[in-house]
Amino acid sequence: MADNEPPTDAKSLMSIYKRSGAFDQQRKRLLEDFKTSEAHKNLLLKLQMMLDNKVKNDPSILAKNRGKMGALIQGEIVNQHSATNEAGLLGIVDKDIQEKIIESPNFRLLIESEIKDIRRKVLGISDEDYKKMVEEEENEKLKMQEEARRKATERAQEERDREERDRDIAYKNNFKVKKPASKPFKAPRIKFAARDGREDDKEPRPLMY
Repeated sequence: MADNEPPTDAKSLMSIYKRSGAFDQQRKRLLEDFKTSEAHKNLLLKLQMMLDNKVKNDPSILAKNRGKMGALIQGEIVNQHSATNEAGLLGIVDKDIQEKIIESPNFRLLIESEIKDIRRKVLGISDEDYKKMVEEEENEKLKMQEEARRKATERAQEERDREERDRDIAYKNNFKVKKPASKPFKAPRIKFAARDGREDDKEPRPLMY
């Protein structure tokens, strides 16, 4: 980047974003939102239960000064926290951050909008030109989304067609008519009664015409 070019890389824009005070404003807003959330109420409830349990097991903890008691509580919170322990105190906070910040599309769009506005000011782009740029970006996003939907529809149709062909083949294979194997004709054996009353097996005589 030349010396006369304004800084527009991600690191420089983030530095400007923090220096402008926008970062602190977002942090304060997120903290205020957390204080009014159900997650915060749940956090205080679990913290109170943990303290009551520690005092019950060791009443002498109340005689400790604030610094030592705070260190014990902090150590207890950290020790009970793990990647699989979502019910822990830190797990409550982690889950709230994940849902409302990291995985939140609205929060991501808000930060992107603020960063883009900083970039616009750095580049000296007028409001009218910036509006056109935003519209062009939105149109490009819509085109990409439409193309992605079209490809997904085509893939789904191809999959349905393939499954239909497989079903047809399986149906035809199950109902194929097999020709019976030809067997040599054998005349039936006929039993004749002998004169003494016994049955006598004889080969059938050929019919005379």
